[in-house]
Amino acid sequence: MSSTTTPLVTDVDWSRLFHAYGVASDTPHHLQGLVSEDDAAFDEALDHLRAAVLHQGTVYPATVPALRVVAGMLHDPVLRRHDEHGRSRLASLLEWVDAVGDSASWHEDASESDGAEPTDEDVEAFYRAMAADDESVWDSDVSNYLWARSIAELPAACGEALASVSTYLGDEDEAVRLASLDAYVRLAAVQPDPEALAGPLTAAVDAASGRDERAVLVLGVGDLGADTTRWLADDDLAIRACAALSLTDSAEATALLVEALHDPLAADEWFARRPSRFDMRVHFTLLANLLARDVGLAELLPACLPVIRAASGGLWANMTWGPILLKAFPGVEFQPGVRPDPPRNLDEAQKAVLRELVANDSLWDGHDGNANLARMRVGLPADRDAVAGLAS
Repeated sequence: MSSTTTPLVTDVDWSRLFHAYGVASDTPHHLQGLVSEDDAAFDEALDHLRAAVLHQGTVYPATVPALRVVAGMLHDPVLRRHDEHGRSRLASLLEWVDAVGDSASWHEDASESDGAEPTDEDVEAFYRAMAADDESVWDSDVSNYLWARSIAELPAACGEALASVSTYLGDEDEAVRLASLDAYVRLAAVQPDPEALAGPLTAAVDAASGRDERAVLVLGVGDLGADTTRWLADDDLAIRACAALSLTDSAEATALLVEALHDPLAADEWFARRPSRFDMRVHFTLLANLLARDVGLAELLPACLPVIRAASGGLWANMTWGPILLKAFPGVEFQPGVRPDPPRNLDEAQKAVLRELVANDSLWDGHDGNANLARMRVGLPADRDAVAGLAS
C-alpha cells in the first residue's frame, strides 16, 4: 500500500460521518484498499464506494470526504494496474468520480435544511444511536441537517477534484482518457462558471480521432454551455447529432436530430463505449431533446414515425412513443384512472402518428400497463381497431 496516500484517509474522522448503511467507520479501510496490491481488496473497496458511499446516486456525509480522498489518490502508480480482464483500476475510479459529479448535478435543487444547527451533544447522540442500529435516527432532524450540509458542500469538492481529473484528459490509455473526460464534464458542470472550463475540451476535439472520444468531448463542450455550432458540419452524423443536442434554438440542429432519428436503432449502435451522457439507448436521448423543442409535430414527423416503427412496449412506452403521443396531442387533461375523451378533428400529422402506432404489433399487448397508460393519457381507446378508425 502506498504510504503517501494513507494520511488522506486518516486525517478524516469517519466515525462522525455516515453512508447508506450506517456510520462510515468501515470506509477508511476500503479507501486504503483502493491502493492495495491486492486486486480483491480493490474490487471490494470500489464496491463499497458504489454501494455505500454513493448508493444509487444518493449523496451522504461520507461522500464529500471520500471524493477528496479518491481525487488525491488518482496519481498513485498502483492504480495503473489492470485486472485479469484488462480493466483499468484508474478508469474504474474515474467512473466513480463521474457518478459523484452526476449526483451533484441532480442534488443542486435540493432544499437546505431549515432546522437549527445541532449541538455537538446532539451529533454525538445521533452517531451513538446509529452505531446501535437505531433506525429512528435516519429520519431525525440531525440526519436531515447533516445530509443537507453534505449536499451543499459537494460542488466545491467537485471543483477541487477537477485538477486531478484533468491530468488524464490526454492520457495514452484510452479507457482512462474517456473516463476522465466524462468525469471532467460532470465536475465542471456544477461549478459557478462551467463555460469557462470548456477550453480544455474544445482544444482536445481536434486532437481526438475516434468517434467515442470525439463524442464525449463535443457533448461535454455543449453541456458546459459553450458553443458547439462548428461541429454541426462534421463529416460524422454521430458527432453532428452530439453537437445539436445543446443548440436547442437552432433550426439546423433540429434538422440534424431529425436526420439522426431516421434510423433510431442504428443510432443506438454508434458507440463502442457509449458516452455517459446517454444513460440508456442513444435514440432515447435524441428523441427527448427533439420533443422538448418548440417545433411543431409536422416538422418532427420524419423522426417520430421511424421511432414508433422501431419501438416496443414496456419501457419504450415511457421513453419514445408515449412522449410522441403527448407531443401529438398536447393539452389533454388527464386524471389517473380516467380516460379522457378521444381526440377529434385530427390533422394529417396526428393521423400519421396513429397509423404507425396501429401498424406496430409490439405496442398492443393488453397486459402491458405502460402501453395502456401511454394511450390513456391522450384519450386513445384501448382497442386497436378503434385507434385505426381515428386515423382513417
